[in-house]
Amino acid sequence: MVNKVPGGVAPKEDNSEKDAKAKLDPATLHMIEDDTKPQDLNVFIRGNVERKGPIAPRQFIRVLAEEKAVAFTNGSGRADLAAAIASPGNPLTARVMVNRVWGMFFGQPIVVTPSNFGHSGQAPTDPMLLDFLATHFMQSGWSVKTLAREIVLSATYRQDSRLNAKDAAIDAANESFWRMNRRRLSIEQWRDALLAVTGELDLSGGPSLELDATNNFHRTVHARISRLQLNSTLMQFDYPDANVHAEKRATTTTAMQKLFMLNSPFMIGRAKALAVRVTGDRKATDRVRVEKAYALLFAREPEREEMKLALEFLRQPESNTMTRWEQYAQMLLASNEMMYVD
Repeated sequence: MVNKVPGGVAPKEDNSEKDAKAKLDPATLHMIEDDTKPQDLNVFIRGNVERKGPIAPRQFIRVLAEEKAVAFTNGSGRADLAAAIASPGNPLTARVMVNRVWGMFFGQPIVVTPSNFGHSGQAPTDPMLLDFLATHFMQSGWSVKTLAREIVLSATYRQDSRLNAKDAAIDAANESFWRMNRRRLSIEQWRDALLAVTGELDLSGGPSLELDATNNFHRTVHARISRLQLNSTLMQFDYPDANVHAEKRATTTTAMQKLFMLNSPFMIGRAKALAVRVTGDRKATDRVRVEKAYALLFAREPEREEMKLALEFLRQPESNTMTRWEQYAQMLLASNEMMYVD
C-alpha cells in the first residue's frame, strides 16, 4: 500500500527489503507430492518399462520382514515406509545408526562392517553394548544429540591412548576399548580445526563455495562437491568417491599430503593468520607466545625441550619470504599432533 501525500504526489515505494528477500528465495523449489489416486505398479523386467511383470503392492521390503508384510494404504506409502523403518519393532535401524555414531567417536564401530549387518558381515564385538545403545536411542526419541552425550560422557570414551602391557596381553586388538585408539582426523575435521585455531572459522550461513576459494572460511562440510571431478585437496586426504557408496574412510599417508602442508597457499595462509593471532600482543615475550600457540593447538603447555627448540629457531635472523614466526606457525599446523586425536 502507498500512502498519498498532500498535492496528490505519491512517494516512491521502498522495495529494498523486498528485493533483498527475492535474491534469497530459490528460483525453483523441488518437492514431492502424492498423487490423488495412488496405485500399485508393475515390476519392470530387467528395468525395461515395456516388459511388465506382476503387480508389486506397496508394503515393507519383504526380504526384511519376519512375517507377511502389511500393505501400505496411506497415499504413496512413503509415510508408512518411514514409520516402519523407524519402528521400535524394527531394531535393525537403531542398531545401524548407533553403530555408525559409535564408529565416528571411537574410530572403529562395534560392527566393523557398518553397511553389512547380514550373514556375510562381521559379528559385533560387543552385542550387549550394541543392543543397549540401540534401546536407549529409541527410548530417547531417536535423538542423536542424546546418543552422542551418552557416549562422550562414558568412562570408555574418556580413556587415553597410552598402551598398557597387561591389558594388551588380554585384548591386543583393543576390541573392548580398554584404551582410546589413536586416529587421524578426517579432511573435514582437520581443515575446520586449522581455521578454528587461527581464528578464521566462519560459522555463519551462506551459499556453498568451492573448497579452495580464497574467501571460503566456512566449515568444510558446506563446500561444493562435484561428482564429475572431486576436489584435489579432498582426494589427497582420503575423501571417498562421491559416486559410490563408502561405508568407511581409508587412511593413507603419502608424500603429496606433506607437500600440501609445506607448499599449498591454504597452509601458508593459515600459518600467517596464526602468527598474527599469537604475536598480537607486542609486549609479550616469545616464550609467552609459544605457550599461547601450544594452548591453542594442543591444549597443553610445551615441554622444556620443545620450548628450547622454539626459542632457538625464533631467534635466528630472517632468511625467507615468510617470517620466523610464520614458519614456526606452519610447522605447528603441519605437525602430527595437530592431525591426530590421542
